[in-house]
Amino acid sequence: MKMKPRHHNPISLHTKSAFLAGIMLTITAMHAAPPPIPSGTAAVTVVETNRDLPGDFHKYYGQRSTLYRDKERKLAKLDIDGDMNYDGKIDNYDPADNGAFQQTPPGLVVGKGEMSKLIIRLTPYRVDFQGEAVVTLEVAGINRSKKSGEFKNLDDELTSTGTIKIWRDLSKKELLIDSTNPAKRFCEWAVDDTKYPANLPGIVPRTVYVEGITPSPKFIGDIRILVTVSHRAQGSSRERFSESRKKLLKRFRTSFDHLLVTVNPKPHKKEFINANAEKVWAKP
Repeated sequence: MKMKPRHHNPISLHTKSAFLAGIMLTITAMHAAPPPIPSGTAAVTVVETNRDLPGDFHKYYGQRSTLYRDKERKLAKLDIDGDMNYDGKIDNYDPADNGAFQQTPPGLVVGKGEMSKLIIRLTPYRVDFQGEAVVTLEVAGINRSKKSGEFKNLDDELTSTGTIKIWRDLSKKELLIDSTNPAKRFCEWAVDDTKYPANLPGIVPRTVYVEGITPSPKFIGDIRILVTVSHRAQGSSRERFSESRKKLLKRFRTSFDHLLVTVNPKPHKKEFINANAEKVWAKP
């Protein structure tokens, strides 16, 4: 009996190829120093999950762009980048520092106690925008044994994933995110509508620092750092962020970006091109 050829979804194949590239750590093809994943700490075999793309938050969460043909509905462009090729420099025009490397395990690899700089780039589309611009930073664990990427509860997540903290600067004076603390897994910056976007530099941080706390025990790329910028209408109360953003998405499109993180027991060797002059990395 003649078998019919199987037809593959090209998007699915592309995504699987990206995952395979990340798993095999072919960062060397981009002239990067490949971070070793110690045996017994994080599994090489991973499952692609819904949380590997931030569209799991809401069906309008930037995934159906055809619904937003009017460019004025886009509040701002948002980007978060790290030193994904471990050369001591974060370059927005270097494909090895963003794109697929952010969304493919292992993502950014940091050692326990090591700190790495992240750059947040926020570019307003409109200077006459009326309403608060709300920028958020949040963390979530990824369950790579399930397609949904979700855990039963926070306790299940914390025993199955690595943990991180995110600081405002290297001095650790201001803690923004602690993935182990339910009250510190999310933070926001609201920009006053009477001054937006002129006051953005004084409110939204340009750089933050992620610190590895607990090594990833089961999977690589098991932590997601997500940034968003959304619209809060004039005169509206500061509701719970999840419900507020879902309502506001119908008025202005929420922009977002994210990157995956793996925590190693120890920092791996870097090949800096500038002797770490920009202080992108800090040892424990």
